[in-house]
Amino acid sequence: MTIDRDTMLLLNAYHDGELSPSETLAMDARLAREPELALRLDALRSISTATRKVLPGEAAPDRLRASVLASIGQDMRLASNDEDLEVSPLTPWRAIAASLMIGLLGGATIGGYAVYSLQQQQEKGQLENEIVTAHLRALIAPQPFDIASSDNHVVKPWFNGRTTIAPITPDLASEGFALIGGRVDLIGGKPVPVMTYRRNRHIISVTALEREGDDAGPLPSVVGTNVVEWTGGGLTYIAASDVNPADLATFAKLFREQLPTPR
Repeated sequence: MTIDRDTMLLLNAYHDGELSPSETLAMDARLAREPELALRLDALRSISTATRKVLPGEAAPDRLRASVLASIGQDMRLASNDEDLEVSPLTPWRAIAASLMIGLLGGATIGGYAVYSLQQQQEKGQLENEIVTAHLRALIAPQPFDIASSDNHVVKPWFNGRTTIAPITPDLASEGFALIGGRVDLIGGKPVPVMTYRRNRHIISVTALEREGDDAGPLPSVVGTNVVEWTGGGLTYIAASDVNPADLATFAKLFREQLPTPR
């Protein structure tokens, strides 16, 4: 049995708990009578389980931070009421508490920046994991693209009206990386363009995001998928593939060379 794209979309929504009760019951019935569909669901669950293991951990809750600060504040008050404070040194734990309080008061700006940086890293890590998950889902779909074309003049305008991002779609077939189509993924709650390339039997998904920063280069692999990031033209591009890291780095270099040169 061939599973069509509409069925895969329904299966993804079923997996994410986004179907209505009646649609869920209908999908339950289909899964019971269609073994191949059930296998696809198992694959989706395996992908989700694997990616959750590498997602950034959540920040400590506010109540924990408040509890620590309250404890330090109480120790400071006890120390300030000690009649022998002027002639006796603070006990080690009180000295530590005092140092922490001074650091908190004097380094609020630095601490705030550190928290902001950590949040930025966590958000970036979350996006990267969403991109890898979308790539893996595309691999188990009937096709890894919504539009099949090797013509960049067909793929690029196809994104118009489907996403607000206008990426470049270079033709790198002469270098061994053939453009085979494009699709739209939902990353960070927004529809974003994804260009699909083929390297021998391997698929490379290139996601364009509306942000720009320093080139990150190769990133840690996620569930066996290699990832590389680069920027240019006001956009960030993230490529995900099981192709070997050397080939993916070569692809990123060739793609980057096609980006518009800043004036």
